[in-house]
Amino acid sequence: MKEWQGVFAQNVLVLPHPQRARQPAKESTAFQLVLKWLDGPPLRQGMQEVLSEVEVHLRVTLFDVTYHHFFGRTWKTLVRPVRQPSKQTPRIVFNEPVYFHTSLNHPNIVAVVEVVSEGRKRDGTLQTSSCGFGILQLFNSKPESPTSVSLDKRLRLYHGTPRALLHPLLQDPIEQHRHLTVLEGCSLQYTLRPHPALQPVLHLLPENLLLSGSQCIPGLLPAHGGEAGDALRKPRLHTSVTWYLDDLFFNLYPSLEKFEEELLEELRSDRLREGSSPGDSSALEIRERRLCVGVHNGLAFLQRPQVVVLVPEMEVALTRSASFSRKVSASSKSSSGNQALVLRSRLRLPEMVGHPAFAIVFQLEYVFTALSGLDGSAAPATSLSSLACMHMVRWAVWSPEPDASSGRVTLPLQGGTQPGPVNCLVYKVPSTSMSSEEVKQVESGTVHFQYSLRPEEHVDTPPEPARSAKAERRPSAKKPPTAPSRPPGFQLKYMVDPAFLKPGEQRWFLRYLAVQTLQIDVWDGDSLLLVGSAAVHMKHLLRQGRPAVQVSHELEVVATECEQDVVVVSGDVTRFGSVKPIGVHTVVKGRLHLTLANVGHACKQSGRQSGSLPPSRSRVISNDRTSGFPGGSLLARGSPRPGKRVVQAQKLADVDSELAAMLVTHMQTGSRNPPVAGRESDAVRRRKLERMRSVRLRESGEELDGRRSSVLAQQSVRVQHSRDLRVIEAYRERTKAEGIAGLLSQAITTQHTLYAALGAAEFFEFALKNPHNTQHTVSIEIDSPELSVILDSSEWRHFKDAAGLLTPVEEDMFHMRGGGLAPQLYLRPKETAHIPFKYQTFSLAQPAMGQAGLRPEKGVDSGSACTSSAVPTKRVKVTFRGSSGKPLAVLCLAVEPQPHVVDQVFRFYHPELTFLKKSIRLPPWRTLPGAPVGAPGEDPPVHVRCSDPNVICETQNVGPGEPRDVFLKVASGPSPEIKDFYVAIYVDRWLAAPMQLWQVHLHSLQRVDVSCVTGQLTRLSLVLRGTQTVRKVRAFTSHPQELKMDPKGVFVLPPHGVQDLQVSVRPRRAGNRFVHLNLVDVDFHQLVASWLVCLSCRQPLISKAFEITLAAGKGKGANKRITYTNPYPSRRAYRLHSSHPDLLQFKEDSFEVGGGETHTLGLRFAPSRGPGEEEILIYINDHEDKNEETFCIKVTYQ
Repeated sequence: MKEWQGVFAQNVLVLPHPQRARQPAKESTAFQLVLKWLDGPPLRQGMQEVLSEVEVHLRVTLFDVTYHHFFGRTWKTLVRPVRQPSKQTPRIVFNEPVYFHTSLNHPNIVAVVEVVSEGRKRDGTLQTSSCGFGILQLFNSKPESPTSVSLDKRLRLYHGTPRALLHPLLQDPIEQHRHLTVLEGCSLQYTLRPHPALQPVLHLLPENLLLSGSQCIPGLLPAHGGEAGDALRKPRLHTSVTWYLDDLFFNLYPSLEKFEEELLEELRSDRLREGSSPGDSSALEIRERRLCVGVHNGLAFLQRPQVVVLVPEMEVALTRSASFSRKVSASSKSSSGNQALVLRSRLRLPEMVGHPAFAIVFQLEYVFTALSGLDGSAAPATSLSSLACMHMVRWAVWSPEPDASSGRVTLPLQGGTQPGPVNCLVYKVPSTSMSSEEVKQVESGTVHFQYSLRPEEHVDTPPEPARSAKAERRPSAKKPPTAPSRPPGFQLKYMVDPAFLKPGEQRWFLRYLAVQTLQIDVWDGDSLLLVGSAAVHMKHLLRQGRPAVQVSHELEVVATECEQDVVVVSGDVTRFGSVKPIGVHTVVKGRLHLTLANVGHACKQSGRQSGSLPPSRSRVISNDRTSGFPGGSLLARGSPRPGKRVVQAQKLADVDSELAAMLVTHMQTGSRNPPVAGRESDAVRRRKLERMRSVRLRESGEELDGRRSSVLAQQSVRVQHSRDLRVIEAYRERTKAEGIAGLLSQAITTQHTLYAALGAAEFFEFALKNPHNTQHTVSIEIDSPELSVILDSSEWRHFKDAAGLLTPVEEDMFHMRGGGLAPQLYLRPKETAHIPFKYQTFSLAQPAMGQAGLRPEKGVDSGSACTSSAVPTKRVKVTFRGSSGKPLAVLCLAVEPQPHVVDQVFRFYHPELTFLKKSIRLPPWRTLPGAPVGAPGEDPPVHVRCSDPNVICETQNVGPGEPRDVFLKVASGPSPEIKDFYVAIYVDRWLAAPMQLWQVHLHSLQRVDVSCVTGQLTRLSLVLRGTQTVRKVRAFTSHPQELKMDPKGVFVLPPHGVQDLQVSVRPRRAGNRFVHLNLVDVDFHQLVASWLVCLSCRQPLISKAFEITLAAGKGKGANKRITYTNPYPSRRAYRLHSSHPDLLQFKEDSFEVGGGETHTLGLRFAPSRGPGEEEILIYINDHEDKNEETFCIKVTYQ
């Protein structure tokens, strides 16, 4: 640690002017400046007589002429003695090189060379003085290229010191200013040239730092013997090692909650001092806690620090395994006793070097968001009007010991005004003036982590608190490398508990496992691109009485590609009987290793049996009630309790809030006596208050006046009570009729529960009885369009046969009135009629999360066993009105949505704000799951329904044996919106139950059409528009071999700005196909923009064809040669490309040939695994990458 601190303290830099930092960044250029000799040292007259041992050295500093600003760090040469004056011009030889690199490529960036003399006075003290300075130009007038000088140059020197350059009167060009006078007979010989050998080690050196080759640079090997001690002339890097950090967490003093509360309060106060409104300051909140981790060599970060997100310990405990939660909890509690900030992943640092000056720097940052609504309150996330701000609150540095390999470390955090590796202000640390050294470390906070050199090694030693300023290194127990501590891959567990299943759902779930297929989509987490899909049968999870089962699969991850339209199908599209979109071919992207297991556990026997269907699933519902009116309170909320005719008396004000608002005494007593206290405590309190009041009246001699006031108060209370009694009486008279009508309505109301799934029709009959002695024409009123009366007798008979009901069917029982009015039927006195109903829904209010019994293993509330469904219960009311308009019966339905089974998932990619027209071909209906086996007759008609009313979905009846197609027409939204809907396929006339249920995802993308030639480079530009905040983004493509982007790495997208993304396309095969291009926010993993690049590729004209025969399966390739003649009279440069780079490689990728001359092309053919034929195209392009000629080689492997 001391070594790193020493290097860091000696190389503190002055940053360039802030205006330079706002300019676009350029590539840094490395220089070597050799100061050779100084002719005629400008010593003052008489200096050598006054001073003894006079010596001279040079100082070099970078200077910005535009802003009059010195920056970087001043570099000094060795001192050289001054010869005694003679007839010849004295010369002082230095020959010292200085190295630096800078990205400030501008003519006004110069190097100032100062000549400094030093000597000793008669009393022995050292005196230094400036003898002159010169201005050395680094860049010429063209800002895009540095000064290309490799010859010696002479630098003129001026009188004075470089501080004269800070005078405001010195304007550009300063060399021509009248106040600068040249030193006659004095000059400096130097050489300035670019130094490309320094480029591989630029990550070790900060910009604008002047260094000599003899200076020790951490990370560089010493110079060879022939380099004269100059390690930067031909620099050589140290060998790097990879360090792994695990179980990293932060403890903040005094606790995480109090620390963040104080931090927010300080920021709000600071914003108020800056002039912000109080509403804006109060809306400040913590958005994210970040940790920046990087390797620092005392001079600079070797790479950009890794940015990871920290979360509080309690959030980790809800998302990770129990062992991880216990380990983090034990670590944090043993360290501070408070909640910690935890990193949920492992850190990998591959750039570490075994040098004492190398250290790992931890920077804790907080991201804040100022939410501003119309009233100053917090607004939704979509209405953010201010950018997020970020502040560093703590940092720490750890330098491992030379022999360290693994262990656990506890570090104190730094803060306040202490200089750190990042030039920014850090949040203050607590005042520790009265604390000991050990307490100071804990008060500023601590960071804990485990480190190792091997990826499979994991330290399991118990954590200990920080005890000293030095980090503690504890050896760990060695584990065999063959036993990794973490299971490979991703693991997901679900508990299927019968106590959490709805009645009858267990049997449905077992049938689902037996017949359905699990479809898995594989996505790239960085690019957010779909890699492919896989499918596996879930019937292997059925235990069939065994205690546990386990099965392993190796699944092919299949991607689908189209020629005309883009569609991606999830699941196994290669199996027999699956849905196959027209014009689709599959490509195997990889293999997924999957292990499925089902482990049985003993469960508690509950009172209900979930394996049987519920009683309410009866298909016939009756309203014939013989129990009579049960009685009850008119103002009681809800229906009376069954079996009881006693109702507990309650205060009217407690029952009805509307009445309580009109009563004066209730409001007074409610405000004076809180409802929390009991009646006895209220009485005691009132008695004590009366006693205190009497004592005070007696002491003040106002007892008579107090009695008069108490009498008046009692009279006013009586008046208020009389008023309240009149209000209560009027209120009861007004609500009496409504209450009686409500109770009578309960007497004729029947409650029933339906269990309905998406697209499936639920059939039931309601036995309606006419309770009167007169006939009635009954109207049926329904308040939901999803419930309807079955009017067709054929449809009624179909559902009765399917349900197994033996109730009678009456032809033409209902009378339909025009104008969409309710259906009617005629009932004789005391007659009972069975009315058929059908409930069918095609809409989903929320995503279907209805697996009530399928829940994650952690974080389950045991008290929510019966209410775990995410979809709310629907209420439907049916009223049967007689001829007089009064209701004869009321049916109240509670519809419990059930989980639906998705048979196929389609994923379409389509240009935004256009219509997608798609035709999906169905297989023969007998091959579909659930179709009857061996059913005679012709194919039944196919019907389709869609969950989205804005989607046109239809099918056409065709002749026998003809294929059937489902047609879709969907309007796509703006990019990158995703529209989801369901399509139900029926093979029965009455749409009773769907034979297939499809889920369709429509991705809206921005379309870009590109017409290109295979093997030839085509360039285009895409416009990027910034969002409301600054984003760090990166572009990804589905075909990285054929499509390249510039910038290719992470870049900043400014808010509300416009930026170009340069795209280069080089297709390898002809035809029409589609390439996906995503722009992703790398910090939040959000999709910012998405394009659909439609390639129309044609093959170039083939000028020559060759045929060769190679041996197959021998494990070694072959070398061949062909010739190419330049058809132009001048010398040309050419580039070579292949349509199959995996089969053919070139000896040289580019070559130059003179006019009319012939050049030999060396070809290297890779070995083939088996016999076959392959056509390989060789593209010969010019210097602009345009195709000149194309050769075709037909290779026969035998």
